[in-house]
This record gives sequence, structure tokens and C-alpha cells, in this order.
Amino acid sequence: AASAPTAPSPLPRRLPPTSQLVSARALWSKHHAMSQAWGSALRGLVEARRPGTGKFLEGVFGHIPLELRRGPWAWSPILALIGLAATAVSAARMAAESFEPMPAAEALRSVRLAGFLFGSLVLVYMFGRIGSWPMVSWTMLGWSVTTLRCLAGGLGFWTLQRILTFPSLLANTVTVVVWYLVIVPGILAMTPTPKRWAALKRMVFTLFLIIVHGINWVFCFVDWYVQPVRLDLFDLWAGLVYGLLYIAFYLLVLDPLGIHLYFILSPRKWWGGATYVGIMLLKFAIWWTFNSLESRINGDVITGGSVQGDTALY
Repeated sequence: AASAPTAPSPLPRRLPPTSQLVSARALWSKHHAMSQAWGSALRGLVEARRPGTGKFLEGVFGHIPLELRRGPWAWSPILALIGLAATAVSAARMAAESFEPMPAAEALRSVRLAGFLFGSLVLVYMFGRIGSWPMVSWTMLGWSVTTLRCLAGGLGFWTLQRILTFPSLLANTVTVVVWYLVIVPGILAMTPTPKRWAALKRMVFTLFLIIVHGINWVFCFVDWYVQPVRLDLFDLWAGLVYGLLYIAFYLLVLDPLGIHLYFILSPRKWWGGATYVGIMLLKFAIWWTFNSLESRINGDVITGGSVQGDTALY
């Protein structure tokens, strides 16, 4: 009897050269090794200039769980940052096309110079009593942006004033919301019960912290309210870039040095990516909220995509 025909053997699958087979695990391991080398170099540089810094920082931030401070990054934060950075780059041209300087407001120049004086006095107090290190925080950078925006308005630098408009509103609003709803409760949860009241008084009930975690929002809001400009695509893009630049500074400089000011920015947990995206969504909510306020303040009527109304209170 004739034998049954045999099925042809499958052709061997051609594999690309080994040099091109870079697995996700290999990339992850390489990233971790590079991060460790970079962190060691930074810590060595700082330790050489200020011996004992590492031990001091360990004492300050040692209450934060070790898995949030050390170890390899998770994939989720990396992918989130890549996606957000790509969004910022792709939207840059459209943002630039939508940019318009602030309308000239000569009558408000003295008001803005007074705001600059107030913001500067707080910074002088900080440098004298605490030092310069708080300038690495999101909080004090936001305060400085508002102070600089007041100076730009006072000197008639309308372009710079507009560039700083949404970063000022964004930074100080995020400071208040995240500080009281996330940072303070999180630190208290990680603090032993007998020490919680002392930690709460230290974080909330001091005059300087009340100013930079409460009055800061009043400061930036009044600066905007006296000339409430409608925010456009450029402002939203500027807020995105501002946030990404700070996250990059935090992850590439502060985190390797052991300065863990904001444990929610840790890149070592899967929820880090959700945190970064959530912060960006919060920025959009802030942008939308201030535009809604601007409509109410100026009595705008929005119908069929057109906007009618005044654009400043002066």
C-alpha cells in the first residue's frame, strides 16, 4: 500500500542577528546599571564637597520605605514619561503658533512691583533662616515663578509675563492640593504614632510653611485676577513642559542624591506612571478651571466656539 504523503517540514524561521535581539529585560538591566553609576557619581561629588551629607539625608528621609528610595525603576513610570515627553515635542509648534504676549497694563505695573517685593522678602527670609536648599523643591520654585512674573509685569516684559502665567498658577495650585491631600497624610501615615502630632505641627503650623503652602495660592491668584487672561494651548503646553522639566530634575538629580521630597514621584513602583499621568491631568483641570473663572470674571459669552468679552480688569 502506498504510504501517506508526509507534510512538508516548515521552513526555518530566519532570526535577525544576535546584536539586534535586545530584550526588554536587557534594556531594563542596562538602565538600572546606568542609574546606579550616575547616582554613585553624584553622591560621591556631593560627599567630597560636603562630607556627611549622605548620612544627614538618610536621617531626614529614612522614614520613607526603602523600596521607594532605592532599587530599579518600574516600566510604567518610564513609559509614561516617554509618552508625555513625546506629547510635549509634537505639540510644540502648535503651541508656539497660539502664543500671544500679555496685553500691556501700565496701570498695574506698580501693583506688580509690590508683588515682586513681597515675594522677594519671603525668599530673603528663607535664604537667611533656612538656606538655599528649599529652592530645589516644587513649592519654592513655584513661589519664585510667581515672584518673577510680578517683576516681568512691573517692568513691562509682557512676553515673559505671559510665558510664566500658567506655570505660576499651576505650580502653586498643585502645591496646595498635593501638599494637604497627599504629602502630609502620607508622611503622617509613615510616622510612628507618638511622633505624629509633632510632625504635623512641623509641617503645617509654622508661619513660613503656611505662607508657601497656602498664601502662595492667594499670591498667584491675585496676580492673575487683576488681569485675568484666557489661557490657550501655549499655556497648557508651557505647564506640561514645566512639569516635565521638574520631574526630570527630581529623578535625575534629587532622587539619586537621596533627597526624596515627594515620595509619590518615586519611579520604582508600577503606580509611578499613573502618578505622572494623573499630575498632568490635574494640570488640564487647573487650566480649564481658570478659563471658567475668566469667563465669569469678564462676563464672556461663549457661543458656537466664539468668545466675546473683555480680557482684563484694568
